[in-house]
Amino acid sequence: MNRMQTLLLLSLVGLLTACKWRDNPPLEGAIYCVEGYNQSLNPQVSNPGLVVSSISAQLYNRLLRLNPVTLRLEGDLADSWQVSRDGLTYRFHLRENVPFQTTPWFAPSRLFNADDVLFSFERIINPKHPFHGVSGGRYPFFDAQEMAKLIRRVNRLSDREVSFELWQPDAGFLASLASDYAVILSAEYGDQLVARRARAQMDSLPVGTGPFALLAYQPDEYLKLVRHPSYWEGQPPLERVVFDFSPSAARRVAKLLTGECQVAAFPAASQIDFIAQQTPLKLDIQTNLNTSFLTLNTDKAPFNQLKVRKALAMAINRRKLLDAIFYDSADEADSLLPPSSWAHNPNLTPYPFDPAQAKRLLTEAGYPDGFNMTLWVPPISRAYNPDPLKTAQLIQSDLKDVGIRLHIMQLKPYQMQLRLARRQQDAVLQSWVANTMDPDNFYRPLLSCQAKQSNANNFSSWCSPHFDLLLDKAIATNKLADRIADYHLAEALIKQDVPLIPLAHALTIHAFRPQLRQLQVDPMGGVAFKQAYLKD
Repeated sequence: MNRMQTLLLLSLVGLLTACKWRDNPPLEGAIYCVEGYNQSLNPQVSNPGLVVSSISAQLYNRLLRLNPVTLRLEGDLADSWQVSRDGLTYRFHLRENVPFQTTPWFAPSRLFNADDVLFSFERIINPKHPFHGVSGGRYPFFDAQEMAKLIRRVNRLSDREVSFELWQPDAGFLASLASDYAVILSAEYGDQLVARRARAQMDSLPVGTGPFALLAYQPDEYLKLVRHPSYWEGQPPLERVVFDFSPSAARRVAKLLTGECQVAAFPAASQIDFIAQQTPLKLDIQTNLNTSFLTLNTDKAPFNQLKVRKALAMAINRRKLLDAIFYDSADEADSLLPPSSWAHNPNLTPYPFDPAQAKRLLTEAGYPDGFNMTLWVPPISRAYNPDPLKTAQLIQSDLKDVGIRLHIMQLKPYQMQLRLARRQQDAVLQSWVANTMDPDNFYRPLLSCQAKQSNANNFSSWCSPHFDLLLDKAIATNKLADRIADYHLAEALIKQDVPLIPLAHALTIHAFRPQLRQLQVDPMGGVAFKQAYLKD
């Protein structure tokens, strides 16, 4: 950040904290220091991530939402719903008197109704919809869920009722509708943009029904939001919320200490003890559905050999990673699915750290002297991997001990995506954060045959028809015991074939100044400011 930007931010902080309480009103606004963000402001077309979910919670609503305390689904823009006996039809009664935001680029003439639900979902599933191809025509969350193949049609029954007809039962469908990606857009705004030939503004100048509206946005610098005074759940206490995008965890904590922000997201694990010793600061530490892992390209030699993949799994010292990278703010991963998931298999154990056995497996596979390989590494620290480069260097040291010569290549996010699309990698250091509580959201996007064929997130290129059959069986029933049994078998298949090597499940950490009250951290790691307020 240059000197002019710093002065501008400090001036903004001075403005936000200058107000005094009168009859117990809140201070004017709060600043949230968080990782950088350079995606669309419409979560439908954005790649999954914690910052995406935080932005979604301020600007938009969904039909359903996940209660952060009970972890049960509850109504959001739908106040009730029914599911047919055969599991193929979902009928929603919509909430009344919900206004869209009024912005400099849009003034709504009507309240939210069924037309907006149809518009929002038809855009995703209907290639002929006027907005389907806008912003690249990709819907990462919904593509991974194969939503276009699942939804047969969306029906407008009345202003206040809609129904979804599915091609086959899907036990995770309601959870998908409650995700931060299933946002409801304004059909009226869409009509105006079509008339103005400005359809791309749907994703860059957003309009939603959420508690805050967009004021200003500079990618990778800041996002400024202003209170939606007619918000249907009641006017938010804060007048403004500013997202200050700061990629450096140390910089975020420094701004928190000086009062330049009231909450800092995802401090480095090495900073936790220091923050805990600072009297003015508080920590919020929660379990989260995330996993860091090493993905192996099973279509490429020598990783197409099972013994080689098992050798790699046995050569990596996960305990050392936890100590050196996460500073005990993570759990060792025994499987892809985190222990906080209801479908986690507690009977699975990770491959042991056993370099001698790893060497024997390499010899049996025809590589007694090891081999050369390249590991692609993201350059940016994340909550679920605070130091990717150091993680790669520790793996490099472990693999050297068994004769594998690892070259580390750091790639910028757009470079990584382009190259991964061509499946040129040997291995890539990855992390995954769930977007719903349903375990299908872990398995299907990362390892299904469809995810391989569609060139989506299956970067292992692993395809097991038996694995896919287990996923399809699990999603087709609402019997929890049957679903758990199928997911346990699916997890056992992953361990058996080793398309990826689970490393760690990180905790989600936020640091606060005590003046900020009632900030809600959801189970997926995002934040909601709609009830937050500042108090001296």
